Order: sequence, then C-alpha cells, then structure tokens
Amino acid sequence: MRNKQVKLIYFSLGGTELKQISLNWKKIIGYGFVGFTVVLVIISLALGLFTDLLHNWQVTNLTRSNDRLNALLSEMNDKVKTIEDRLQGIEKQDDDLRIFVDLPPINSDVRKLGVGGASNSFPIDMTLGSGNVSEQALKMKSLLDNLSQRVVLAVESRQEIMEKYYQNLRELKQTPSIRPLGGGRVSDKFGYRLDPIIDRFAHHDGVDFSAPRGTDVYASADGKVLEAITRYRPNHSYGKYVLIDHGYGRVTRYAHLETVLVKPGQNITRHTVIGKVGDTGKATGPHLHYEVIVDGKAVDPMNYIFD
Repeated sequence: MRNKQVKLIYFSLGGTELKQISLNWKKIIGYGFVGFTVVLVIISLALGLFTDLLHNWQVTNLTRSNDRLNALLSEMNDKVKTIEDRLQGIEKQDDDLRIFVDLPPINSDVRKLGVGGASNSFPIDMTLGSGNVSEQALKMKSLLDNLSQRVVLAVESRQEIMEKYYQNLRELKQTPSIRPLGGGRVSDKFGYRLDPIIDRFAHHDGVDFSAPRGTDVYASADGKVLEAITRYRPNHSYGKYVLIDHGYGRVTRYAHLETVLVKPGQNITRHTVIGKVGDTGKATGPHLHYEVIVDGKAVDPMNYIFD
C-alpha cells in the first residue's frame, strides 16, 4: 500500500502528446490538506466579509432609525412646548377666575407638579438635550405625565370655580337688595324712635314706607314663604304680613298689608308681588313696615337696598 501510487494522465484534444503525473499517498494527503486549508480560509474570509457587511447594514439601519426617532422626538417636543404655553395661559386665567369668585389661589409650585405631586425622574422643562434616544424618550414621557397631571388639576379647579360661581349667584339672588315697593317715601327709619301709638321711645325693628293703599309690595330677593298671616287683632302687632326665608340666615318681613297674595311654603323670586299696602294691625295709616332679620337679629333694612 505504501509503494502504490496514483497516476494522473491528461492530454489535449488538439494534440497527440500525453502527459502524466504520479502521486503517492503522502502527496495526495498533503495536497488534500492544503486544499482543505485553502477552502477553509476562503470560507472564513467570506464569513467575515458577510458578517462585516451585515453589521454595517444593521448599524446603518439603526442610525436611520435613531435619526427618525430623534426627528419624531423633536417634533413631539415642539408640540409639547405649544401645549405647555397654552396650559400656562389656562392656569393664569384660572388664577384670575378664582379671585373673581373669592376662592384661595393655587400655589404655583402645586400647579407645576400637578395632581399627585412629583413622580418624575427628570427635571420638568421643554429641552430634551443631546442624550441618547432612550433617555430622551423617558424624559418626554416625564414631561407628558406632568402636563397630564396639570391638566387634571386645572379641570378640577375649573369645576370648583363653576360651583363657587353658581353658589355666589344663588346667594346674590337670595340676598335682599331692592326697595320692597315702587315709589313711597321713608316715614320711619330703623332704630329708636317715639312710638306714635304708645307715645314713648321704643326700638323700631324695620323701615316704614308710606304709600297709597293697594300699592304692590315686592319680595326683595328669592326665597320661600315661611308665614303668610291674614288673621290679626285690630290695632295689634303686624296685622297681615308675609315672612320670607332667603337662606343664609336671612329673613324679611312685610307687615300691615291690606292683602296677602302668597301662601306658606311657596317659592318666590325677587320682584314677585306678595301683597298690597294697607294699615292692618298696629298702624296709623297705610304704609309698609319692612324688616330684614339676619341670624335672628333685626338689622337696618337700608343696608340691603341697592336700587
């Protein structure tokens, strides 16, 4: 086996000369090893080149993706800045409205943090900086979370303002504020006076308006009729009168009426005609005795007449 050789004979189709190569097994094994090594080297070079090309392609794609993400983040940042500017305008308007309805202002630091307080990992500003895309994305999320919290706070504040506004409006409508009859003149003021019936000084708990008999008497504010008295003793007390509860501890009385036009429990509004001027009860002539009672104590009605 060791002495055996492999002989290769080759020739050209155009000629007649034969050529031959004799190879023993050592040469065959040597040439085979060299050939295998060459093939292995070629494959290794090809794989390395392919790997480099694949890596470069991936890097190129990642670079393009990062560029697109950076462009998208920049666009989002511009939109967030616009939202921030508009939100600041809403918050400024909100502060003015809270003053208008007599609500305490919201602290500026509380407004910056929004509802729920600070839970962000990055400072709240509108500049993303030059960090990597992941860091910028996290910062953008932080900004959006903060804006969301501030919007919630603004919505809650606006709801509080609306409720306070309507409460104030109801209170204004239920505050005595007009003369309880058209025309007439003040014949007796609130305070101590010489009582014309008993001829001695006594405290007068209301204001008397002299007016022709039958003159319309108006409710001075919205409220509910507590009493509508039509039975009385001649020359005693208020005669026929109406007592109206306006809420907030305020009550008004309209006395010495000739006619009562409302009933107990009836809801009425300002300017509702509740009766007619008369001289029933303890009176020397036709007039309206008008009282304003706050928290159970009579006060000067002139302080509640604004027309």
